[in-house]
This record gives sequence, structure tokens and C-alpha cells, in this order.
Amino acid sequence: MLTCFILIRVEAKKEDQVYDNLVKVKEIEGIREVFGEYDMICRMEARNLKELRSLVIQKVRSVPGVLSTTTLITSE
Repeated sequence: MLTCFILIRVEAKKEDQVYDNLVKVKEIEGIREVFGEYDMICRMEARNLKELRSLVIQKVRSVPGVLSTTTLITSE
């Protein structure tokens, strides 16, 4: 199992909309708003890199208002 953190940049004034959409994604285990270069960070688990790629592209990047993501995969 892979654990990763996804750093998300959000379009201005779309933070609430993006949060409301991401909280519905069952694979996301937690979401926090952050200040600085990124606007949100979420924690997600996937069985492998193929599944992770699919989840990030289809369930995070596709959310209206998400400008970009950076995915950090943790080591054990």
C-alpha cells in the first residue's frame, strides 16, 4: 500500500467548492487547508502506482477549481 500526500493549488475564491468536492472522494483520508505556495493538502492511500495515478488524475485534478497538484509518496 502506498501512502501519499497531495499538495493542491486552487483557483482564487474556489477553496470552499474544491474542499466540498474533495471531501466526497472516499480514497482521501484527510484534507487540510494550508497557507503558502499551496492551498490544500490531502492524504491518500493506493494499492500501487497505477491506482495512485488514476486517483490523482480522475478524482483530484478533475475537480473544478484545482489548478495543479504535487504528489509526495512516503517511504516506509
